[in-house]
Amino acid sequence: MYDLRYIENENVDKPKWDALVSSSDHSLIFNNYDYLNAFCVWDALVLEDYAGAIPLPRMEKTGYLKLYQPPFIQKCNWIGTALTPELIAQIWNIIKSKFAHVHFNSNIIFGNISSPRINLILPISTLDKNQKKYSKSLRKNIIKVTSLNLITDQSQVKITAELYKNAYGDLNRQLNNEAYASLILLVNKKPEMFLNCIVLNHDKTVAALLFAKYNNRLHYILGAPNEQGRKLNALSFGINHVISMHQNQNYILDFEGSMIPSVKDYYKSFGSYDEPFYETNWCTPWLKLLLKTYKRLKRS
Repeated sequence: MYDLRYIENENVDKPKWDALVSSSDHSLIFNNYDYLNAFCVWDALVLEDYAGAIPLPRMEKTGYLKLYQPPFIQKCNWIGTALTPELIAQIWNIIKSKFAHVHFNSNIIFGNISSPRINLILPISTLDKNQKKYSKSLRKNIIKVTSLNLITDQSQVKITAELYKNAYGDLNRQLNNEAYASLILLVNKKPEMFLNCIVLNHDKTVAALLFAKYNNRLHYILGAPNEQGRKLNALSFGINHVISMHQNQNYILDFEGSMIPSVKDYYKSFGSYDEPFYETNWCTPWLKLLLKTYKRLKRS
């Protein structure tokens, strides 16, 4: 048996958590204490004296506790001491003893209740080498655009959020106004953790992109054009510019998805490849029966 403890949020030792996150090669922005706090209430499973850990975002429902995936947190990874089958089994036993409903993403496979999800990443070398891996149509679209330029300004993150809501808000209804407000507040509070890019066409905004910067990884959090920006392929210009800004610095561009075929194909056109994570979905039998009954009654 491992010395594995469930620690509630108020008892997480921030200095020890931060030390674990900073020392782990596999830490993501989603392991960062302040980033987690911005979007959810989270507890943690902690191994020994913070030799390993995983954050567990919790949501209190009527009569039970749910482990879920909050907005703008793609996954909750285990970091630190390497996972073993015995450790995974112990992690799962504690999780299912605490939560009646589990629907979250991580780097852990919990048997057949976990399924792979697409996550496309692109190691950045030099712009020239990266562009050689672009699709022909992507290269053509970027080369023919001559009127665009890009500025970086974290203080304009509200523009990025508004553009995204206007372009894709109806497709991502889980991102409510509270989630966007939390993101904007975090970027303004921790600007060093983000890169906000505004694409201009003759000094008029046509697209915007937001990246979280952490552990030499750029997480593509939000990105959207307006109608003019769509015609000008302004997003492709912006991503290409960000690659140019970070060449020869050992960065990885993390597109964070997607399971939508058209979006996946677009990200793959930059030469990205899949680094999957795992979605775990589980309910206690009594809750599963209750939810099934509720849905049946709702339809009738």
